[in-house]
Amino acid sequence: MGSKAPALGPVQTLIFLDLEATGLPFSQPKVTELCLLAIHRCALEKPRAPQGQLPPLPRVVDKLSLCIAPGKACSPAASDITGLSTAALVAHGRQGFNADLSNLLRAFLLRQPQPWCLVAHNGDRYDFPLLQAELTALGLASALDGAFCVDSITALKALERADSPSERGPRKSYSLGSIYTRLYGQTPPDSHTAEGDVLALVSICQWRPQALLHWVDAHARPFSTIKPMYRVEAATVTNPGPSGATATASLVTARNLSPSSRGGRKPKGPLPTESSGILPREGLLAPLGLLAFLTLAVAMLYGLSLVTPGQ
Repeated sequence: MGSKAPALGPVQTLIFLDLEATGLPFSQPKVTELCLLAIHRCALEKPRAPQGQLPPLPRVVDKLSLCIAPGKACSPAASDITGLSTAALVAHGRQGFNADLSNLLRAFLLRQPQPWCLVAHNGDRYDFPLLQAELTALGLASALDGAFCVDSITALKALERADSPSERGPRKSYSLGSIYTRLYGQTPPDSHTAEGDVLALVSICQWRPQALLHWVDAHARPFSTIKPMYRVEAATVTNPGPSGATATASLVTARNLSPSSRGGRKPKGPLPTESSGILPREGLLAPLGLLAFLTLAVAMLYGLSLVTPGQ
């Protein structure tokens, strides 16, 4: 799971991704729904519908779609848009974003021909950093190592500008719904569900599939370069390395043995040292008194011996 991304050749599998979540980036959102749809490049290389007509979904695809209990409240706006609430997800027995889900994502990737490229609309600003934050919180930031990624907004802007380089006019919207309507003259069905948005994204990426594939081959970057949306502390580390475990144990041991941890009080002076050889001050007074007494006694005896009888 810690393998490095291989050198990118022609992308073999495009994995279209969409996440729904509890809110906007400033609220440190959590994922409530995800969908991945994997399509081999051969299914996109040949257009399957006349220009301007909605193309059918390729017949051979792999799809993973899950609802997830986020562990925090959804904002009212997010619930209104997605139709999901934390209470409903819990009531339906949905699990959180955990290590099992990380393993499931990895297993889904491993079933696809490599190189893989994740494609998400506004992915650079939302889906990719949020997914990386969820994985990092589990201590599994390397789970998707080996995958590449592109933001479909960047790709489609580049293709539209290449198609009409001199076109001037009002600024275009590049929201998923706006592009879909511009290309196909209708609104996308099931907007703001993870699966509905993925299917809409596949449709707009079938507009000029060969040009899109060439752009992806040239501009995809490793998913490992994506930074988490917000700072997270890994709550659980799978198979921590010995250095991490040793450092943690050493810290705990040092804290338990420090003087300040013994009853919460520090000693007022240095602790006695058994090998110092220095006697306490009180221990010196007794031998000095005895020596003075013996000296006085000897002097008195010597004086008496000098006195002769009759003097």
